[in-house]
Amino acid sequence: MEKMKLRAAWLFPDILYLHGERGNMLAFQRIAGFAGAEVEVDRIDLDTEEFDPMAYDFIFCPPGEIASFPVLIAWLQPYKEALKSYIDEGRVLLVTGTSQCIFGGRTIREDGTILSGLGLIDCDFKERKLVYGDDLYFETCYGCEEGETLEIFGSQIQMMDVDSRETPFGTLKYGFGNSGEDRNEGSLKNNSIFTNTLGPIFVLNPWLTKKIVVQCLCNIGVEIEEFDFDVSLERKSLETKTMFTDRKVTRLHNCK
Repeated sequence: MEKMKLRAAWLFPDILYLHGERGNMLAFQRIAGFAGAEVEVDRIDLDTEEFDPMAYDFIFCPPGEIASFPVLIAWLQPYKEALKSYIDEGRVLLVTGTSQCIFGGRTIREDGTILSGLGLIDCDFKERKLVYGDDLYFETCYGCEEGETLEIFGSQIQMMDVDSRETPFGTLKYGFGNSGEDRNEGSLKNNSIFTNTLGPIFVLNPWLTKKIVVQCLCNIGVEIEEFDFDVSLERKSLETKTMFTDRKVTRLHNCK
């Protein structure tokens, strides 16, 4: 029996390479394999001659230095409408960390200059003078049945504050999230995720990766039965880390 196939695009891996986020693509391939799907990955670089977003089932954009974004935004500009159609049709785009700026509206740099993104999500950003780093723990309903939620744990190295008018990707249980002023984490537009979560998110939270794989297969008309794989190590890790964050919250409350 021929294996199901998914096509994935990995945007600018030689430029956007912070925080070990290549692990997200490796985790996506591995968990898709448990579902019986083979993933073909194309690296999209500045020297790629033709990029057709609609040819892909999954697109991944990892984080990078904000200083590199003007060149990347200019390169992606001719594909803006195709990327909009990709998102509007419910295909899956994962954007992590700083690279949310590429797809949003204005980013006000720390020196006062303004960077204009592709405008595909209703978000603006402000570069922080002081970088924030901590654990990030939240719940999301992505791909869930009614009444079900997923617990997501990762890290956050926040180089900018996010002002998002999109649906939040998740609700914070611990951490800074978009701006530190509410309980919102990231943005969700149809099935596309824009998140502050590093770690990388797919490696630490395989239950989310599974939901993404199922959605990608559904988008190509493949309805798969439930598939299982061992996540006992990740569950134990989540339990330990959430106990640690609970103790941090308790200490903060006791100091007030």
